[in-house]
Amino acid sequence: MIHGLYIHIPFCERRCHYCDFNTYEGLTGLAPDYVAAVERDLALCAAAGLRPLDGGLRSVYFGGGTPSMLPPESLLGLLEAARRSFSLAPGAEVTVEVNPGTADGAALRRLRQGGFNRVSFGFQAAQDAHLRALGRVHSAAQSDEAWDLARGAGFDNMSLDLMFGLSGQSRDDWRESLDWALWRRPEHVSFYGLTVEKGTRFHHLAQQGNLPLPDEEAQASMYEEGLAAMAGAGLAQYEISNFAVPERESVHNRLYWLNLDTLGVGAGAWSFVDGERSGRIRGPQAYIEAVGRGELPRAESERLQGRAARGEAALLRLRLNQGLDLDEWRARQGGDFLGEFGDALKTAFSAGCLERTPSAVRLTAKGRLLSNEVFAALL
Repeated sequence: MIHGLYIHIPFCERRCHYCDFNTYEGLTGLAPDYVAAVERDLALCAAAGLRPLDGGLRSVYFGGGTPSMLPPESLLGLLEAARRSFSLAPGAEVTVEVNPGTADGAALRRLRQGGFNRVSFGFQAAQDAHLRALGRVHSAAQSDEAWDLARGAGFDNMSLDLMFGLSGQSRDDWRESLDWALWRRPEHVSFYGLTVEKGTRFHHLAQQGNLPLPDEEAQASMYEEGLAAMAGAGLAQYEISNFAVPERESVHNRLYWLNLDTLGVGAGAWSFVDGERSGRIRGPQAYIEAVGRGELPRAESERLQGRAARGEAALLRLRLNQGLDLDEWRARQGGDFLGEFGDALKTAFSAGCLERTPSAVRLTAKGRLLSNEVFAALL
């Protein structure tokens, strides 16, 4: 049973220098055919027997790319297609990602009126110099304006992203970004350390020795400073990189971390359904053509089994501050978590990276700093 739906919009005005997502510049001419193909993809999924959780989908998330490059009527048409193929539960979270450089007040009002109730902005930094270095197409002033436009459109559930560990980013820069972001009292904040991914412009620069980055100690200090700032603003940490006021945690992201069935449609989107992870055809034109032939446009799939599947499920749950509920694990997985993984995690427990409560195993504050090392023991 499908809990959530992800709809991928692959178009971008310009690809950011750190981005390794399935995004494309200069292809917005395909948008009308692409939207029609996604609507058809949803219908094909329903015809193939996929069904929502009783009561309807808990979340629909429009990500990218830059969904806000599409006209609002296109996004609303896709949302209506999701309703037709997979009903929405009352109060379902419906999120659209918006690049501040593409924010439009009239469009945001139309989306809010049409059923979108959450918006997520990629602010990333308060300094225009860092935004230019990241390849962003917006300025800090446009971020300010976009936030006000969304509030004025009636959105009362808003999220923003920040990045730390940038080339040339000082501790003062990071503090300024935190203060600047929190001043507007967001319901949700995500902040991430920069990761240099293969195939990106940053990877090319790093290979040439032209991307100096803060060392691990400096990045850890930035992360801890971010934690303190979030707590001071009343945003509770609920996942390694995510913070929210009470009852504003991202429903959609929690579906991923709880390893619940989620359908992804659109070029390059990934699904996790009935224990199988599958990916759509990545090229937008090839995706459109496949759907036009009446095919489910799947390009690849994998089914983890046994210990590998359980290790990945444990990794995802441990990202959450609540940790891995041992009784729930036993009910879903049919075994004892510590009986299977306890030996592999001995070092993490003894180093103070993991702790056991009466009902759960969870990362400590130290463990969230060193989570990759902890997770490696599960795989």
